[in-house]
Amino acid sequence: MGDRIRDTLKSVPVWVGLGIVMAVLALQVLSLNEDSRLSRQVAQPLTRLDSLIYDWRFQWLTPRRPDGAVPVVIVDIDEQSLKREGRWPWGRDKVATLVGALERQGVQLIGFDVVFSEPEKNPADALLAPGVLSEAVRAELQQQRDRFDSDARLAEVVPAHTVLGYFFHTDGVKSGKLPEPLLDLAEDEARGWRVLALRDYTSNIPMLMDRALAGGFVTTLPDRDGVIRRSPLVLMHDNAVYSSLSLELARLYLKAPFVEVRPVRCRGEQTCVESIRIGDRTVRTDEHGMALVPYKGRRESFTYVSATKVLRDEIPAGMLKDAIVIVGTSALGLADLRITPLETQFPGVEVHANLLDAMLQSTAGTDYFPYRPDWEPGATFVLLLLSGLLLAVLLPRLEPGTMLVVVLAWFLALFLGNFMLWKLARFDLPLAAILLMAFLVASFNIFFGFLRANNQRREIKAMFGQYVPPAHVEHMLANPDAVTLEGESREMTVLFSDVRNFTTLSEGLSAQALKQLLNRYFTPITQIIFDHNGTIDKYVGDMVMAFWNAPLDDPRHAANAIAAALAMQQKVEELKAEFAAAGLPEINIGVGINTGLMNVGDMGSEFRRAYTVLGDAVNLASRLESITKFYGVRVLVGEATQAQVPDYLYRCVDRLVVKGKHEPITVYEPVCLLAEASESRRARVEKYNDAVGYYFARQWDAADALLRELAAQDPERRLYRVFIERIDELRQHPELTMSWSGVYEHTSK
Repeated sequence: MGDRIRDTLKSVPVWVGLGIVMAVLALQVLSLNEDSRLSRQVAQPLTRLDSLIYDWRFQWLTPRRPDGAVPVVIVDIDEQSLKREGRWPWGRDKVATLVGALERQGVQLIGFDVVFSEPEKNPADALLAPGVLSEAVRAELQQQRDRFDSDARLAEVVPAHTVLGYFFHTDGVKSGKLPEPLLDLAEDEARGWRVLALRDYTSNIPMLMDRALAGGFVTTLPDRDGVIRRSPLVLMHDNAVYSSLSLELARLYLKAPFVEVRPVRCRGEQTCVESIRIGDRTVRTDEHGMALVPYKGRRESFTYVSATKVLRDEIPAGMLKDAIVIVGTSALGLADLRITPLETQFPGVEVHANLLDAMLQSTAGTDYFPYRPDWEPGATFVLLLLSGLLLAVLLPRLEPGTMLVVVLAWFLALFLGNFMLWKLARFDLPLAAILLMAFLVASFNIFFGFLRANNQRREIKAMFGQYVPPAHVEHMLANPDAVTLEGESREMTVLFSDVRNFTTLSEGLSAQALKQLLNRYFTPITQIIFDHNGTIDKYVGDMVMAFWNAPLDDPRHAANAIAAALAMQQKVEELKAEFAAAGLPEINIGVGINTGLMNVGDMGSEFRRAYTVLGDAVNLASRLESITKFYGVRVLVGEATQAQVPDYLYRCVDRLVVKGKHEPITVYEPVCLLAEASESRRARVEKYNDAVGYYFARQWDAADALLRELAAQDPERRLYRVFIERIDELRQHPELTMSWSGVYEHTSK
């Protein structure tokens, strides 16, 4: 029965995974129906995610294209222009002056990203009102009225090179006059076209539109999140198709005899736009006639010239020769700043400049417009199905950690493939549905896997709780990425502690008494190590081995080890009274500490493993513990440990070579924290260190005098006698000083 339940549980993730795949496939198919409001609402999260990915691609891999042979220049009605020339709108005579100045520069075309939708008042009309002037003066002024007509003056200069802009919208107002459309469609035919239709417009006054070289709309339609990612090249109004400003400028510059909107049958009997052809240039669009804006970079990727400098002839002559100029604004107060994938305040005029520049550079075989190919829906469906089936079947067979690696690798492969196709072929391929499917399948499998592993986690917690502090275990479980049990090399600090004369001590105790003694000793000692963030490596008889800086990082590993060692010595002093009261013998311990590069990890055989440390630095700590008896000190630390923890008061114990090593090291005894050392203790330690300094300098008399003075004050300290005996031997055998280096070699462990 239990096996059957387990087998059933194993199959649950597979069936749930397959269900997720089918649901995402249905959502993907549903999202293709743009005409359904329900479909748009259901697919909105996918659309939003795809839009974010589209923005990331532009930000990280902005498609670079060379500067065009034809310079596209923006004449900017910027803050400086408003300050010098007055607030917008300017008088038509000033705009006419601007056009004249541009023509004197030798520009090819001028496009206006502004609209002159209302006639400008003629100042002569106010004077012609009855009763203002005498009849004779009024008659004379009436004859000269046209000289003061700014609209007429502007109309005189626009025919040569100027393309006027206008807006389509749905505000319920129609003003101005529209230019001639690209296409006039019959009413029945127009209903089948999927080109976006807008019923209202704001265009230029007839006087200007009739005289201008051409007109093109400057309407941009942001996505639902307000970002301009695509822009219409054609729009429909009253059964007619009109072209954009950038499309008209490209047509006129290329001297194309026509602009061809290439239709294709789609969605039954409807007509979709496949592409737009301008002479020998082809721009691929979506079915609505909208093109993805091929941003060249962040704002001011094109040359900007302040409008006021053009008006005042403050730019070099010929600077704009043969350029296509688009007059627009970047001033904050004129509300023509847009949100784009690259910036949140991007001048709307530069959107048109990007479209125009890409059209002019898109020669045969080279297209700078990103686009979504016709085969994309089928390819996405197949990729969704195959990858979904693979993940649904494969992931339940893996451990949660491996699942995560596989899914992340799959995500990385998808992103890299998608971004490479964007970079190399300018394909705008969606990712949201595939990512959503993989995320849902992986999330369920990982969640289910962790549920199955819950009992194992509790067992691991109980097991590791014997070796590391409980807080460490909780942190390991909460942050598994911060912990690795794999073998690695890192700087660590290791501690060995041993009960002195344990063999002799144990011979006088029964097995029960010995067990009681060790338990009462190991329990507080282990707690001290835990309190100082240490990890218990092992207990061997009376020996305790611990280390710091693994499995969790501990930047104060050396300081924590020394603090633990001194706390252990203090605890042993407290235990002496407890043991005496219980009839147990007195114990003393020696502690050796060393810091260095060590190998740490889960090591052992197939039958038994342990999380431990290995290396020369570990062996040295063990040797240091063993020679604490020789010097009569309780704690010895290596020079690497002492160097990392300068806030302790140290005795320089010796410069020595331990058994099995060849390199000499200096070892120290940590006495206490410098901040806690009394003046008398500091003086004694400094006097001892001075004596050792004299000893290494071969100043036997000075060293001997200080050491004997210290020994008289503290006759129990063996360390003083060690050096006094060495000095006596060197005095008795002067020939030894010939090869003497100050390094003492220990020949036993």
